[in-house]
Amino acid sequence: MIIGLYVLFAVVVGILGIYLLTHRHGFLGISEQHAKQPALWFGWLFTIDAISLLISTFLTKGAALPGGLFVIVATLLTTVLAIVVVRLLFK
Repeated sequence: MIIGLYVLFAVVVGILGIYLLTHRHGFLGISEQHAKQPALWFGWLFTIDAISLLISTFLTKGAALPGGLFVIVATLLTTVLAIVVVRLLFK
């Protein structure tokens, strides 16, 4: 059960990372000049986190601690991304 949740979470985070990497030319109404760097950095961070979560899940057979740490990192990255996007939108 926990392995399935980790895989689902990794897929969602990976899709978010790939979306940010492919849409660096402005997203959510942010100009291309301001959106390029955050999208590139967060895209790579989300993608690396998703791959790490998948590797950790299958190597540790769904152990709670290693996978949970990657879930926490992805949650913190999402929060920081939201703050960056809000700052760029209302600048």
